[in-house]
Amino acid sequence: MKTRDPYQIIIMRPTGERAVMTIRSFWVRVFLSVLVALAVILVVLVVWLSGTRGDLAEAESTIEIQSRELKDLNLLLTHKDEEIIMLKKKLSLSTIYQPLPEPGEPPAAPREEARVEAPAAEVLPPIAGIKDLALSGGELSFKVENVRPLSEGAARGRLFIVFRKQDSEVCHPMVKMQDGIPVETNRGLPFTIRNFKPMNVPVPPDMSDWESVVFYIFDDQGRMRLSMPLDKKQIYQETQ
Repeated sequence: MKTRDPYQIIIMRPTGERAVMTIRSFWVRVFLSVLVALAVILVVLVVWLSGTRGDLAEAESTIEIQSRELKDLNLLLTHKDEEIIMLKKKLSLSTIYQPLPEPGEPPAAPREEARVEAPAAEVLPPIAGIKDLALSGGELSFKVENVRPLSEGAARGRLFIVFRKQDSEVCHPMVKMQDGIPVETNRGLPFTIRNFKPMNVPVPPDMSDWESVVFYIFDDQGRMRLSMPLDKKQIYQETQ
């Protein structure tokens, strides 16, 4: 005896005549199984997306914290660099200015070593300094170093070197001088430096037996920014 399917879907015509289609229970079960599977997949996707959103939020928070820490570190490094530049500036100033005696005290006697005296002139805070001096084969080598804070950018100016012996002196480059100081400040050795610039200057033939030297630096407005006297004994002489 033929048994009927427990589940059937019958699609009838609007007029109530013969059925258009009859869906047996097997296909009903398939349809319901697919529907349940889709529902399960949807639930799993919702749960997974929720977890992913939480992970993304946590990652964004971590990136923001690390970015803030990096900015603080860069700011700290900038402050340290500025402190180093200011220290270099103070060291350069110490070669220019001599401490004034207290009121009522007699002026201190000059040291025997300080044979070179820089001419009296108004000197503004330096924009560059001189370091790593060496003398070899009638040529004076050194480095011009930027001593300005990093925030102020590159140092620009012009350099003069005055060689001296007894009562005579010669300036390099050759310019007019007044009281031992170059007055044609726009004719010096130009430089534009962010860190330092090596330079080599030949000793003038008339000054082969020079005793001392003075470095002068002027800015673009012709204002003196460095007056650095040195005795020849203070400069390292490179042996051949």
